[in-house]
Amino acid sequence: MKPLSVRARLFFALAALTLATFLVGAIAWTALDRMTSRVDRLHGDTLTAVDGALTLSRQAAAIATRAPYIMAIDSPFRIGQEGEETVRLIEEIRAGLTPGSPLSPVLGDMRAATEALVSDMQARAQFRDRTLRTTAALAKMERRFAQLAAGAEAPLAERQDWFTLQRLAAALIGAGRAENLIGVGEFQREYHRLRLVANTEGMRDGLSDLALLASMAEGPEGLFELRRLELTRQVAARGALVRVRLGAARLIGEAETATAGAQAVIAEERASTTSAIALQKSTILVVSLASAALALFAALFVSGYVTGNLKAISNAMMRLAAGDRSSRLPRGEGAGDEIGKLFHAFRTFRANALRLDRSNRRLAQRTAMFDNMMRGISDGVAILSDTGAIILHNRRLAEVLRLSEEAIRARPSLDALITAGGWREETGPAGAAGLTGPGGRHLVRRSSPLPDGGQVVLLADVTEQREARDRMEQVRRIEALGKVTGEVAHDFGNILSTINGSLHLLDKAGPERQHELIDAIANAAEIGTSQVQRLLAFARRQRLAPEKVELNGLIEGIADLVSLALREEIALEIEPSNAPVTVLVDPGQLESALLNLCLNAAHAIDGPGTIRLRIGATRDSAGIEVIDSGEGMTPDVLEHAMEPFFSARSDGTGTGLGLPMVYGFIRQSGGEVQIFSQPGEGTTVRMSLPRVGTAQTPAPAAAAPRWRRVLVVEDNPADLRAHRAALTPHAGDIVTATNFREGLARLEQGHYDLVVTDLSLDGVPDGWQVAETALSSGAARSVAVVSGRLPDRIPHVDKFGPALVALPKPLDIGALLGATEGIRQT
Repeated sequence: MKPLSVRARLFFALAALTLATFLVGAIAWTALDRMTSRVDRLHGDTLTAVDGALTLSRQAAAIATRAPYIMAIDSPFRIGQEGEETVRLIEEIRAGLTPGSPLSPVLGDMRAATEALVSDMQARAQFRDRTLRTTAALAKMERRFAQLAAGAEAPLAERQDWFTLQRLAAALIGAGRAENLIGVGEFQREYHRLRLVANTEGMRDGLSDLALLASMAEGPEGLFELRRLELTRQVAARGALVRVRLGAARLIGEAETATAGAQAVIAEERASTTSAIALQKSTILVVSLASAALALFAALFVSGYVTGNLKAISNAMMRLAAGDRSSRLPRGEGAGDEIGKLFHAFRTFRANALRLDRSNRRLAQRTAMFDNMMRGISDGVAILSDTGAIILHNRRLAEVLRLSEEAIRARPSLDALITAGGWREETGPAGAAGLTGPGGRHLVRRSSPLPDGGQVVLLADVTEQREARDRMEQVRRIEALGKVTGEVAHDFGNILSTINGSLHLLDKAGPERQHELIDAIANAAEIGTSQVQRLLAFARRQRLAPEKVELNGLIEGIADLVSLALREEIALEIEPSNAPVTVLVDPGQLESALLNLCLNAAHAIDGPGTIRLRIGATRDSAGIEVIDSGEGMTPDVLEHAMEPFFSARSDGTGTGLGLPMVYGFIRQSGGEVQIFSQPGEGTTVRMSLPRVGTAQTPAPAAAAPRWRRVLVVEDNPADLRAHRAALTPHAGDIVTATNFREGLARLEQGHYDLVVTDLSLDGVPDGWQVAETALSSGAARSVAVVSGRLPDRIPHVDKFGPALVALPKPLDIGALLGATEGIRQT
């Protein structure tokens, strides 16, 4: 028999290897087909159950969340809407249950509880509305009773009657605000006790008011019965809420049970599948070993495959180098040897070439998107280098800066372009800088750093927004003016009523009573004067004495005073500027404004906290920020914070003129006031003032005292000590007097270079008489009259000329030195 050729034997070996491969493939195919069927069956049986359980759990959670929300609503209509939605969810769950499900009674109880909850809360809302209206009426009556009881002209018995009615109204108001039935009962006992007192003592005045109070409090429509029904309904609603929550918990438990069952089924199927796979692995392993033995026998005849593979690899590499990315080599050739490594290297090269192609395409797409974005954005955008030069910009940059495109193409510095265009820095919003330019245009500049040290700058034109804001500010000012008119009319009506009443009684009153009436008139006039000064500050018409002030030194100077005015648990922090910051402003008014803002900030801090004074400056403006860690303002309170007579303090204190006075003073000084606040995040008040030159003058050499002998007439011990401390560096001998008569006696005893006198001595404006006596008699060369409320016209100024000056309190030694500069001692 002729021996088989090598080619024939190779064909036989390859045929046997092919049969073995088909056998392994058939076994694997069968195993995979069985596992696929079991997975499909598992998917149909378990995932449906899991989906139903998750849906039930989600619906139950929605019911449990919605039911407490009904308790927090006060509108009957909204309560009804939420109740209908909750009932709809319950019915949707019921529709998905199988007949005879154990959850059907639970859902029925939840629906009944929901309907009871809605009914009780709607009734409670109606009772609550009636209670609030009654309480509002009682509050008005209580304030009227309090005013009548406080009237000084009424007899004591009549005031006692009104006071009793006030306490009755207060007891009813307390019952209307009580949180539970026990509290209502306490106020009801207090009401009946006071009612018994009123009946026992015999009401002389206000019988009709007493009857009105009784009708509002007693009977089936009275306040106490309304509160009892309201709180009873609330308790019932809470019980219904508990039932709804218990039912929701039962539904969630059922969902969890269903999910656990599905998990158990999945675990069982997984174990079965694992066993089947292990069996199939064993079978495949046996067949594979037989195939490997056959392949080893055939390998002896395929030593020539190296040459063929090298040729295939070289051809594929040539095509890949020529740009043909579709060239491929079979993965199974030469696995583990040098031929296999060459195959792997080829595949790596091809994969890298494909990734590079994809990266180039993505880079081109991103470049196109970036170009479209730069062309389409409405703001000016510039990308700067680390030196500030413009690397890239969009077409809107030239339009926003009002410059030509040629000026930007030279790639100059952005700051140089802004300066060349006439733009100046101004205070901008948080995290951005403001620019103002020719024609009243306004820009906002925002910058973001780049990893390589450059930055991206966005310039947005906010001129229209600024104009809209200014128009809204004007509208608010007009509204505030109307409010000021009403409040001033009310306050001055009270003041004039006091003056007219006192004048009417003055002729018929005895000497002691006349003195009391004159004091009342003087007090009313003082109150009116103080109110006028505050209104002048708000209207920016107060008299100011501006001078160059270095802000760092001024803040350091008042830090101790502010610290003393704050509670011990509030810390004061100062953040000065790195360089001197000089502004032209009235230092006394600025110190008063800062103290006012710090006290306001302290009122906003409940418990320990921090108040920080921070000084900053740009090229043209300086800023002082008062930052507190208080409770912040709501948007509604922030909107009205600058309005006069507006106060958000819960204790009712405050005149509502603090912030308007600060606003008026800063605006009169050429600056701006901005408030930034969020509830729970504190408040920042920023005062901006224009900067002035800071050229320093050399300090004068030590000189002799300005005045050899000075007389100070002051009835306030604290002011007397302050005046003496301020005058000591400039006076040789200081003589003091604490009242008008003592001051006249001091003038008769000697001669003085300067007399400093308070305008109001013991409540009477005798300071003018002290000044006239001192100058007319020659006992003094100059007189300074100081007061916290100076009149617009200074008496005797025509007679005595510059020898008589008037200065505001607290005494400013610099202003005094300047005012008396032309009058030297002998």
